[in-house]
Amino acid sequence: MEIRPILLSLKQNKFMTIVTVLQVSLTMAVLSSAILTTLVTLRAWNMPSGIHHNNIIRINAEFYDDTQDLGAAMQRDLQRIKALPGVQDVARTYAVPFTAEDVVELYQTNEENAQPMQTAVFEAETSLLDVLQLKLLDGRRLSSADEVIDGTGASQGAASVMVSEALAKALFNEQSAVGKTLWLSKGGDPVQVVGVYSNVMTGERLNGRGMSYHSLIRPQLLWSQENEPEYLIRVEDGRGAAMIEELVSLFYQEQGRYVGASELLTRVQKRMYDGRGSRAMINLVISAVLMLITAVGIAGLTSFQVNQRRKQIGTRRALGARKSDIIRYFLTENTLITWFGCLLGALVTLFLIFDLSKRDEENYLNMGAIGLIILSMWVINAIATWLPARKAAKISPAIVTRGN
Repeated sequence: MEIRPILLSLKQNKFMTIVTVLQVSLTMAVLSSAILTTLVTLRAWNMPSGIHHNNIIRINAEFYDDTQDLGAAMQRDLQRIKALPGVQDVARTYAVPFTAEDVVELYQTNEENAQPMQTAVFEAETSLLDVLQLKLLDGRRLSSADEVIDGTGASQGAASVMVSEALAKALFNEQSAVGKTLWLSKGGDPVQVVGVYSNVMTGERLNGRGMSYHSLIRPQLLWSQENEPEYLIRVEDGRGAAMIEELVSLFYQEQGRYVGASELLTRVQKRMYDGRGSRAMINLVISAVLMLITAVGIAGLTSFQVNQRRKQIGTRRALGARKSDIIRYFLTENTLITWFGCLLGALVTLFLIFDLSKRDEENYLNMGAIGLIILSMWVINAIATWLPARKAAKISPAIVTRGN
């Protein structure tokens, strides 16, 4: 079939053609953006957390009575927790996996033009390594000699840190990170890397930017009455849920206290994805509705064009055109409109995705997915065109002899 007559026909009906192309391109842009961001979310869901989170309990306990001796109370907490059957390790920390939102700008030099690298900081006791069962990959583990634990506000921060495998690679590529000096803020005090540990997932703030495993452990607890650390407690396999209530009762043995959160890290991990998962599903539902509206619009426009061209179609039938020729004509016309719309929509999609990737520091681009979306839109629009095209093919050649 020659394309030229179809192009001439589209030119004669350019208003309807432009409207249809814009509708297809809008659907393409919205659908592609929703699916590409959803694919990144699903990819993050399948990423390993790096820890046995179903055996680790998080307890957030705070004093509402400011007259209590917080330092002494925390020591009694540790004694009671360690004495409880089933408890294997405990650590106080200011950051919890999956909610580690204390993100800092990390620098490799102290020069004015130094480029930052974002990372989550776990300020915690060195026992955090045992609670999370993180593996030592290079260098040495943090020890009690590296710890700074103080509630007076007079101590300097810890000078030794450990970094995750992912952060070490991002900073130093294939070189060893051990012995390197880092700055946790521009112009701040330097810290030295003494070891590298296995990856552990941080939180939503970095997880949505492709830096899920960028973390650093600094062995310090500079606590105060207004800023109390949380407790991470590793228990025996399979006893996590059963021991939460028993652990909470231990914390209530201290007067003037309330427990704000008590849960397995499994629940914390699920909550981290709830927001992004809900947004992804809403985007997909909106995209599916928009796709349906576009298909219905294509079918309606084709039906309209069939009614407008009844005599033209009848003339072609009278000149020997078969029913299959009429159907193929409308399918080809629809294909041209769909491809024009998808091309425009793809350009808009690339603009939106590059802007979103730059903002979130996450690679959303997936050319394979964009190609499948274009193919799907073509198939759906072709199906939407099929029924009115079949109706057109049934028009009798005798219609050319009628007055209307």
